[in-house]
Amino acid sequence: MRVYHIVRFKSESAYVLFDGCSWNCSFCVWREVTRWSLCLPEETRRTLEALWENGKVRYLSVDEVVEKLEEAEVTRAFLGGGEPTLDPELKALMRALRREGIKPWLVTNGENLDDEMVELAEGITFSIKALDDDLHRVVTGVSNARALENFKRYAKTGKLVAETVFAPGIVECDEIERIARFIASIDPTMALRIDPLVQGVNLERVDDCIERLKGILPGTNRIRVKGKVEPPEVLYPEVEEWVKP
Repeated sequence: MRVYHIVRFKSESAYVLFDGCSWNCSFCVWREVTRWSLCLPEETRRTLEALWENGKVRYLSVDEVVEKLEEAEVTRAFLGGGEPTLDPELKALMRALRREGIKPWLVTNGENLDDEMVELAEGITFSIKALDDDLHRVVTGVSNARALENFKRYAKTGKLVAETVFAPGIVECDEIERIARFIASIDPTMALRIDPLVQGVNLERVDDCIERLKGILPGTNRIRVKGKVEPPEVLYPEVEEWVKP
C-alpha cells in the first residue's frame, strides 16, 4: 500500500497519510505546502522532507501500519493524505484495524467511495471543493459529478461529515453557501467544517461566513485551537533513527 507517514495525537488518535491523489486541487496543502503533518514543527518537517528526498522513506504494508498503531495504543485512525480510496489495499487495512479494535475514519474527496468502505468506516470526512461543476473543474481538474452522487448516496448513513476549503478569490462564501444548501437539502443536521486556506486567509471572513451559513446548516463550524498545542508523535518515518546527536 501507499502509506508513507503516520502521526499520533494525545487523544489516542492517529493520522495515516496515503501518497497520491486523483485530483489536482490548485490550493492543495499536500502539494503546495508540505507532504507531512501540518501539526509538526517546521524543523521536523524539514528533516522528514530530507529523508524523503534521500530515499529513506518507503511505503508501509498493512501489517506494518497496524503494528505501529497497536504499539502506540491508538484507538482511532484517520486515513487521509493524499486520497486513501485510490489504494487497492485500503479495505484490507480497514478490516485489519477493526479486528484489532482500532476505529478507521476516512478523509476523502468521496469520488471512489463504495458500500464496503462506508460500512467499514466509523466515520467519513467528505470534502466538497465546489458545488458548481465548472468551478470544480477549475479547482481540481475534474468534474464533481461522481463525488456528489456518492455524497447523496451515503449521506443518510449517518457517517458523513462535510468539509470544504475557504480559498480567497476561488471558493468563497457564496459558493460555500451553495454547498451548504445542497447538504441541507439532503440532511439538515449534518456538520459542515470550513477549513481556512493554510496559505493565508482572513479568519474573520471565515467566521462571518460561518455565522451566515448557520441559518441554513446549523452544524457549520471550523477547527478552533486555544492555547499551546503539543505536536503529535511521529510514528513513521522514525525521525530519531536518522537524526544524529
